[in-house]
Amino acid sequence: MTHEISLAGNFGEPRPNHFHGGLDFRTEGVEGKPIMTIGDGYVSRLTVGKSGFGNAVYVTHPEGYTSVYCHLKRFSPRLERLLKQWQYANESYEADVRLRPTDCPVAQGQLIAFSGNTGHSFGPHLHLEIHDTRTWDMLDPLEFLGKYVNDTVPPQIHDIRMYPQPDGGVGFAVYADDYMQNSSNHYGIRLTQLLVEGREVFRADVSGIPGSCNRMVNSWGDYDYFHDHSRWYLKTFIEPGNTLPILHADEHRGIVYFPEDRDYHLEFILTDYFGNQTKKQLVVHGGEASPQQGRMEGSPKIKWNTTNVISRPGMQLVVPYGYVGVDTPLDIVVEPTDSLSFVYRFSEHSTPLFYDAELSLAPRQEVRDPSKLYVVSHFGKDIALGGTYNDGWVTTRVRDLGGSFELLYDDVPPVIESKTTDGDPLLRFNISDEGSGVQSYKGYLDGQFILFKAQTQGLTVNARGTTLIACRLTNTPVPPTGRDRRLRLVVTDNRNNEQVFETTIKY
Repeated sequence: MTHEISLAGNFGEPRPNHFHGGLDFRTEGVEGKPIMTIGDGYVSRLTVGKSGFGNAVYVTHPEGYTSVYCHLKRFSPRLERLLKQWQYANESYEADVRLRPTDCPVAQGQLIAFSGNTGHSFGPHLHLEIHDTRTWDMLDPLEFLGKYVNDTVPPQIHDIRMYPQPDGGVGFAVYADDYMQNSSNHYGIRLTQLLVEGREVFRADVSGIPGSCNRMVNSWGDYDYFHDHSRWYLKTFIEPGNTLPILHADEHRGIVYFPEDRDYHLEFILTDYFGNQTKKQLVVHGGEASPQQGRMEGSPKIKWNTTNVISRPGMQLVVPYGYVGVDTPLDIVVEPTDSLSFVYRFSEHSTPLFYDAELSLAPRQEVRDPSKLYVVSHFGKDIALGGTYNDGWVTTRVRDLGGSFELLYDDVPPVIESKTTDGDPLLRFNISDEGSGVQSYKGYLDGQFILFKAQTQGLTVNARGTTLIACRLTNTPVPPTGRDRRLRLVVTDNRNNEQVFETTIKY
């Protein structure tokens, strides 16, 4: 990076359903800043349109880690050539290019890309992740780049909440942020400790996070409070089903008991990567505690320590052991309708799971082609979840039990709308599908594949709604002839309905 380092986000910040997996570097509000590799190695992967990263470069280093550079505007000329070769060979704009160590070796400081705003990005910046190459655990990039960042500002504790437990103990949670000078941003906390009478009962050290545990952030934090108020209270106790390895606690899982009629002294200590530290003392007067009232036993729940199978007419939900942090109450409603299935609601509120559960719905009537059935989630916005039909059931994966679910049928092909001006070598089309969502698109000129690229920022092709795609003919391998050429565009949705647009153009 050729400008002063300023961070918009740090490693491990809690987000809904995931930790922030890297560092966000400001690029002065513009795109096109040169991006160099942080060490010797080789480019092992290029992706376009994957995992919200937009355009991304992966560099594998001999020391055992892989650096990932995301939201890029474009790659270096050498990498652009490799990408284009793959896209034409696979007839796909979305790309996942895997490279061998000898394909593209790089040296520290070598240009690999230019910064941008692609993928799930809300402004120009560089998102840098570092992973253990063998385990793919996320590592804090400050361990590699901390010497280039200036930070003398300690974290700040805004508030502390108490969570009475059914057995009379108390859990605590801290709402806090870290800060850096010359920045209005707030950041996640690297190290959180709770001491009771001078003895550590809880520690959270956000130095490395297994990707498989990403959604457990919802259990460490008070997800329900965040969902309603956009503030993360991070617990200094561990829910029984939460196996995040960054969390450590005593034999009581960090829950504190105050059995004696006296003052107990608690100390919360928050430390950032650079050793800046803040402390907060709390005095709690103890005494005999009475167990807290629990939810009625008759209320249906997802239990954390068993496999849960929930069945209703035409529906089965399977949530295996360890998919939630604590027993999670549900409010199951089956709404009769005249449509293909009943509408099933498990919770009025967002109820995320650690891993994807399996939901199966059965159609209430025969349909001409069962492969056109798919599950849709109604929660804020409709999301097509797809699904596979087998033996009278459509089965899909669900990550959040909030909202409602039902079966829909899609035998309508996508819509293609030409936005191209006659004689313009830039071909532009709007493609859309309001059913199961667009799966793929392919363009051909006189039968030869030409690459269309998605132009709409923030939207992926594999989604409902409208996406603008474009192809500049002068950037394709097809040479101009000045004669009439046959243009063919094929768009397919997620139920394999196909729309074909054909026309004659002069090129």
